[in-house]
Amino acid sequence: MTEKQETAKAKKDDWMLKLLAVVFAVMLWFYADAEQNPLIVKHFDVPVQYINQAEDIVVENEPQTVRVSIRGKETDLSSLRSDDFMATVDLRGVETGSNEYSITVAAPNGIDRFSYTPTKTVLQIDQMQTKKVPVRVRTIGSVPVGYDLTSTEVIPDQVTITGLSKDLGGIADLETEAIDLSEITEEITREVQLHTPAGVTVTGDSRVAVHFLVQEKQEHHEYEVPIELRNVPENIEITLEQQSAVLILSGSSALLDSQQELNRIQLYVDCSGLENGQYELPVLVSYSGSLTIGQIKPDTVMVTAENVQENSDTHINETDNNEGDAN
Repeated sequence: MTEKQETAKAKKDDWMLKLLAVVFAVMLWFYADAEQNPLIVKHFDVPVQYINQAEDIVVENEPQTVRVSIRGKETDLSSLRSDDFMATVDLRGVETGSNEYSITVAAPNGIDRFSYTPTKTVLQIDQMQTKKVPVRVRTIGSVPVGYDLTSTEVIPDQVTITGLSKDLGGIADLETEAIDLSEITEEITREVQLHTPAGVTVTGDSRVAVHFLVQEKQEHHEYEVPIELRNVPENIEITLEQQSAVLILSGSSALLDSQQELNRIQLYVDCSGLENGQYELPVLVSYSGSLTIGQIKPDTVMVTAENVQENSDTHINETDNNEGDAN
């Protein structure tokens, strides 16, 4: 082998040694990096958020999460947190009922290789609605003996309620909290709370006013009252076919037994403008007390009107004639 060949061979061997040294150095670097900064898989539990959700749309499911998995160098993943990811379900244009929806996960910039599960979810969607319903008064007990509950009025008598369609469907009215009638003996107004089922709210004030009209128990009596003559013309004599009428009175026993109260009742016929003849006139009542007059029996009477002056003249003429015949 010539010297020139030996020199070429030496250079080749030197190049090979250098190449091997570079390869060995690279392998050593990868080995050291793998030891100090290994590849790892990291998992994140990311809460699902709903976007484009209309105000009247409600998701009935419990909040859920997705498991995001990402593989990479430990140093690259060490700063990542679950808050760096966003899992969303788009609720634009959803319909009520149970339906399946896709879950979308967005990762931080520079993270493009990851996986997550589940990729879909089944949601139960309902809608908030309003409804106007009547108010029903709930009472317990009865008014005391001797009293009557004459009327019950609630203000307002209707209210507007809001809730999910499934909750409002079975509601025909709203009742008040219970009101005890056992101690009510007079006209009174009570302010009470409305009873609302779970998930249902009242628009505006949830209290109503209930007005009770309680009176002493009404009894019915018959009472005979004389009939008076009023507005009798001059020189007219009035004869009543019937001198009294019977009244059907209603009221408390105390008033019906009060002679002072009964004496305030007056019956009369109005004789204004009457001349000779017979008339059927209505029996009228003058009274301003608390008793109720239900019926007058009879409610009309026959009246005979006679001119007193004519009767007197006739009597004088008859007397004169008798005296003349005697002569």
